[in-house]
Amino acid sequence: MSTKIIQITDLHLNKSKEVSTNGINTYNSAKKVLDTIKIKEKDADCLVLTGDLSNDCSQESYNNLMSLLKGFNLPIYLMSGNHDSPPLLKELSNNYDVHFKNFDSFNNWGLFMFNTKKDNSSSGILDNSELLYFDEILENNLYENIIVFLHHHPVLIGSPVMDTMVIENADLLLKRIKKSKKVKAIAWGHVHTEYYETIGSVELFSTPSTCYQVKEKPKNFVVDNESLPGYRKIVLNNDGSFDTCVVRIS
Repeated sequence: MSTKIIQITDLHLNKSKEVSTNGINTYNSAKKVLDTIKIKEKDADCLVLTGDLSNDCSQESYNNLMSLLKGFNLPIYLMSGNHDSPPLLKELSNNYDVHFKNFDSFNNWGLFMFNTKKDNSSSGILDNSELLYFDEILENNLYENIIVFLHHHPVLIGSPVMDTMVIENADLLLKRIKKSKKVKAIAWGHVHTEYYETIGSVELFSTPSTCYQVKEKPKNFVVDNESLPGYRKIVLNNDGSFDTCVVRIS
């Protein structure tokens, strides 16, 4: 039996559903992506939303998020990005059928979801208590395979703009994955583009935003109007392998 995860990221929802950010109505764009997932990914086992769910940290933006998530009858995991409010995400998990936590498992796979938000910063940081919890998961014999989800990127991606907003202490995570044979993949958002890299046998990749995309190489922030929004499909197999692809929405 396999487990199918749908990762969506960087919705950048605002207080008003009518607001556009970088030329894109983020609510309408996220709705189009989620409506497509409802139709095309009916066999999905969970949704993982990897941060920047809000653009303005408003309660209304999170209300808009919950309206978009209506109709999904599967586990939904919310993660914090640099634009998010962890207390408000925690409140959502208390009041709705969504999860805001570090870990869950499906079959012989563990999903570890780090909160990389650093207060008053666009960069990311890993909390020591979460790293220690991650160590416990790695040592637990119940979970043969681990996939890690982050908001911020843990490696430099060659973007002069985005690489100023990397996880500042990412080496603490990278050292761990190099030592453990359990970690199979690391997925993140934040960079609004696709990126792939391998470290040993571990695959690392980013997922496009549900709204505007960003050009990779320019020295300044440049919106990529030719790239479409999308989501990532990840199928975890019981033998420890996995398959993944990005689906773009026109």
